[in-house]
Amino acid sequence: MNWLPEHKGGLHIDHNEHRNYYQTVEECYDPEDFVSEDEWLKAIKEDSVWVLHWYPNTPVGFTRIAASTLEAIQQWLKEKNT
Repeated sequence: MNWLPEHKGGLHIDHNEHRNYYQTVEECYDPEDFVSEDEWLKAIKEDSVWVLHWYPNTPVGFTRIAASTLEAIQQWLKEKNT
């Protein structure tokens, strides 16, 4: 999985965590976490959210990104790192 970001602490991938709490996408997630506004709107429409959450340098301070598909997260990371 060479597409995953470098991390010194934990790394977590979640799919549809909002359903565990009987919440909508809008209730559970922050639109600012999404890789784009289009992905936010697509996630709402399809009721599908992938979240990648990692600690880049230490167990304190993290990065969190979300998208409607895991492929969209992979693409965002690829574009960011090129």
